Amino acid sequence: MTFSLFGEKFTRYAGITRLMDDLNEGLRTPGAIMLGGGNPAQIPEMEAYFKQLCQEMLDQGKLTEALCNYDGPQGKDALLKALANLLRDELGWEISPQNIALTNGSQSAFFYLFNLFAGRYADGSRRRVLFPLAPEYIGYADAGLDEGLFVSAKPNIELLPDGQFKYHVDFEHLTLGDDIGMICVSRPTNPTGNVITDEELMKLDLLAQQRDIPLVIDNAYGVPFPGIIFSDATPLWNPNTILCMSLSKLGLPGSRCGIVIADEKVITALTNMNGIISLSPGSMGRRWRRK
Repeated sequence: MTFSLFGEKFTRYAGITRLMDDLNEGLRTPGAIMLGGGNPAQIPEMEAYFKQLCQEMLDQGKLTEALCNYDGPQGKDALLKALANLLRDELGWEISPQNIALTNGSQSAFFYLFNLFAGRYADGSRRRVLFPLAPEYIGYADAGLDEGLFVSAKPNIELLPDGQFKYHVDFEHLTLGDDIGMICVSRPTNPTGNVITDEELMKLDLLAQQRDIPLVIDNAYGVPFPGIIFSDATPLWNPNTILCMSLSKLGLPGSRCGIVIADEKVITALTNMNGIISLSPGSMGRRWRRK
């Protein structure tokens, strides 16, 4: 039995696969202390709240409803509406449910987005994803259909007191050629915890708009939620920005719920990809409640 080129690429033992195998091994090892592995460690107060919500869903018949029905490929309507209302009310963003799509975890969302904007184009050109700051999240490395899909830039390193330091985008040497199809940055960065400043983010946004390419922000740990961030950071979104969030970092990694906020054209594309690849996002974890 011989695999295709696609099969050969995606059957390699990737770094992110090893990481997830390690997490699974920890779950199966008696006495191992699970510290979260990318999602927050288990917090008793949060676990009690999640248990309360699950019990309410069960009592109201909503849990059975979620398990026994498909959602649409964009995701559960009620959650899309609740998220749009929350972000509009709290941050003043001009968005509607048509600006939001759910995916089976944010890892799936990045696979979709990287291959929407990078790779081979109809005119024969080839574009890549630019990471303007390195190091970056290990899970990106193998998420491209084409080889050589990613390029990264070396940072400026600011030396701080007490042996500390901070990464900054080196705008002086940052090159955006015609072969760049998107800019992607995580805020904060996994695993370093580095948070690019508001000024840096605005500069990247301006560069992206000048080039008519999207700025993708991996907001899995950031603001407005889950807020696992310990420096000042202002949320950013506009129609040229694609903002990705996750319920995993709220402590619900098993729900596999990624959230993408983007222009309606991008959301339509993601919705279609959801339908083709997985029919619809899973329903668990997609009941939203403001508290």
